[in-house]
Amino acid sequence: MSARWVQHSFVPHMHDFYAISLNYGGRGAFDCRGQAYDASPCTCNLIAPRELHTGRAASDYGWAYRNLYIEPSLMASLFESLDWKDPLEARFESPLVSDEILASRLARVFESLSETNSLLQNESLLLSVVARLISNHFTSHQPVGKIGRENAAIRRVKEWLDEYSVQNVSIQTLARMVTLSPYYLVRTFHKQVGVAPHRYQTIMRVHHARKLLAAGRPIAEVASEAGFCDQSHLNRCFKQSFGIAPGKYVKAETI
Repeated sequence: MSARWVQHSFVPHMHDFYAISLNYGGRGAFDCRGQAYDASPCTCNLIAPRELHTGRAASDYGWAYRNLYIEPSLMASLFESLDWKDPLEARFESPLVSDEILASRLARVFESLSETNSLLQNESLLLSVVARLISNHFTSHQPVGKIGRENAAIRRVKEWLDEYSVQNVSIQTLARMVTLSPYYLVRTFHKQVGVAPHRYQTIMRVHHARKLLAAGRPIAEVASEAGFCDQSHLNRCFKQSFGIAPGKYVKAETI
């Protein structure tokens, strides 16, 4: 959810889900646990299920923020993906935190979810947010484990992505393939290959798309056949890799 409130004030209320927010414009204020909090830009609001709180704008511009609403059942699944060992009824140490790493990871999640992107990318970025919450902000801290060398597992995932890059695969599926936890796989893959699995998948898709374009295939067909969500997804990823959009690449190839 993306919102900007100017005059509206929230009465004391609670949710039945986790609310993870990034404050990015204006200023807000809310009451929680008998204390008032100043929600300034780049801070993060962390509200657990059934935690009573209010909310109101505290500047003329209003209060602008983005929220991730995570159902407890999904959070439980994410905990398992990170080898969480404590009870699931975990609370946050504080309803408001100033954490540049968490804020940066949240910003990347919101950017990814607001565009058409692969399931692998969205899942991996969401796991990175929950990993930061687990290691730094839940009342029961659990450090994210160190990564080792998983040569055979990483080689198998890499070879699978080479062959099946067009598939909209889940990080859970890749992790089960090599019996590693999903987030551990993401981190180990990044260390050994140089990029995360979702980025490697995109690289393979872009190269496949380039070959199809060079063979004279229409751009719309190429987007679908190479595994992109739609043509705009292809355009964005292709330009990030080659500096020009597919249409210009095709024209350059025919000159």
